[in-house]
Order: sequence, then structure tokens, then C-alpha cells
Amino acid sequence: MINKYILNIGLNDKDTKTQIIKTSKALETIKNTLFNNNIVGYTIYTGYGLYKHDSGEITKEKTIIIEMFYTDDNTINNIINDLKVKLNQESITKQVVKMSISFE
Repeated sequence: MINKYILNIGLNDKDTKTQIIKTSKALETIKNTLFNNNIVGYTIYTGYGLYKHDSGEITKEKTIIIEMFYTDDNTINNIINDLKVKLNQESITKQVVKMSISFE
């Protein structure tokens, strides 16, 4: 069994509640951050999400989803903390799924 980590990163700025960083730039920032943290197995895709801020305000936004294997919780937390600053995010959702994987 291994852990699969899934991060959901909304692209709206936490202060303006609008998207300031273009999706393509956010993707490059994310890929560079993953590379710098030695993530060697991942898939990235885009989606659409809805988020409720601490203030109660609702935000609809483009979202980047990352699925990662072969890493650990400490590395994922470092990536989250780094991306929260780089992308000016209030929070990033982290899911951890225990699973088996094989390459056929």
C-alpha cells in the first residue's frame, strides 16, 4: 500500500477573490515547485471549483488538481506551504488515499 496525495488549488487570489495569476503561469509555478521537491510521479489537470472563505464569502474559480505518488506527508506539507505563498492562497485542500498501484 502506498499513499496517493491529491491537492486542489483554487486560482483566485485570497485577497481580491479574483484570478490574478494566469493559469499557465500557475501551472509552471506548480511544476517547478514539484520538481524542486523531488516529486517524480504526478498528474496535473484543471477543473472548476467553489470555495467558502473564512469570512463566509463564496468564490467560484478555476482549480488545479495534482495527484502524486512516491512521496511523504512532510514533503507534501512543504509543497502546500510554498504554493500558498507563491499563489497567494488562503488554503489548499490535501487528500491522502491509501491504495495499491501497479503498472501493467
